[in-house]
Amino acid sequence: MANEDLIYRITRVVYDRLGSAVDDTTVEQLVTDIYKQVAGATNNRMPAVDRGAGQMSSAEGSSDRMVISVFGLDHPGIVAGVSQILAEASCSIIDINQTVVQGKFAMVIIAETSRARETTAELKERLRLAGQNLGVNIYAQREDLFNAMHRI
Repeated sequence: MANEDLIYRITRVVYDRLGSAVDDTTVEQLVTDIYKQVAGATNNRMPAVDRGAGQMSSAEGSSDRMVISVFGLDHPGIVAGVSQILAEASCSIIDINQTVVQGKFAMVIIAETSRARETTAELKERLRLAGQNLGVNIYAQREDLFNAMHRI
């Protein structure tokens, strides 16, 4: 079974069992813990696990990166507002793509979070609140889980 498929299947089972009341941070940590156990038991070309940080790293994505999506009506300050939060948290922008189509703004950022001064949950909440203040919707998720959840 492909690594991406395994992460997807584990995540679906966790969400199905725990329901929508559970927070994303709990699900992400639970999936990571389960995946590490499976990887250790099978030694079947699973991604390497950094024992020091307890983070997965593989072609399927990294738990040290975050995918941030921003959508809304275009106006000045959106990119600056999101970038400012990432800078304050000591996160680096690895990749960024934004477009405006007939007044509609869309942006995707890949951010390196390994040096973040706050937890993933705290950063996600700050981004969500900033989105409300900026009049846009901001969604953020760890890259490895994002990739697994959005596979074709």
